[in-house]
Amino acid sequence: MNLHPPRPARQRTTLHASSLTNVVMLATLCMASLVPVANSAQAQTYQEVREQRRDAQRVQAPDFGQREFNANCAACHGMDAKGRGPVAGFLTKNPPDLTTVAKRNGGVFPMDRLYRVIDGTELPEGAQATGPHGSREMPVWGRDYRVRDAEYFGDTPYNPDGMVRGRILALLEYLNRLQAK
Repeated sequence: MNLHPPRPARQRTTLHASSLTNVVMLATLCMASLVPVANSAQAQTYQEVREQRRDAQRVQAPDFGQREFNANCAACHGMDAKGRGPVAGFLTKNPPDLTTVAKRNGGVFPMDRLYRVIDGTELPEGAQATGPHGSREMPVWGRDYRVRDAEYFGDTPYNPDGMVRGRILALLEYLNRLQAK
């Protein structure tokens, strides 16, 4: 017993050469008209993807000055740079509020002077050159950076002055952005 219904017989359709040519031409025209649309959609999507990647890279780009501050300065000056870090209570003199440096200097951020203080080539006012930190509680970061970089790079050739300069300038640029308006 056959459980399947009978299939209808196939009908053959014959296309004349002219009809076949018309169908091919119509299909070609349709495809040709879709190509620019597809390309512009791809280009637009590609452009959007590039912009999204660029935005994501900006968000993820490391802030070397902030890293330097957090690693070496925040313990005393605080994460907000206002001089209230967790170590500040153990110091004989309170660390200064680094967000008001420009305000205390007539609205100008004293980049050169701060560079020399951080590097250790200039001692803060009233300090004498005795003791491990030059009689100041703030370490001489220039010397510390040179030692750390020498340990890190070992026998690999590098420019110690350039490395110190880069680290201090990144830190100063970050501090400049923190200045109170």
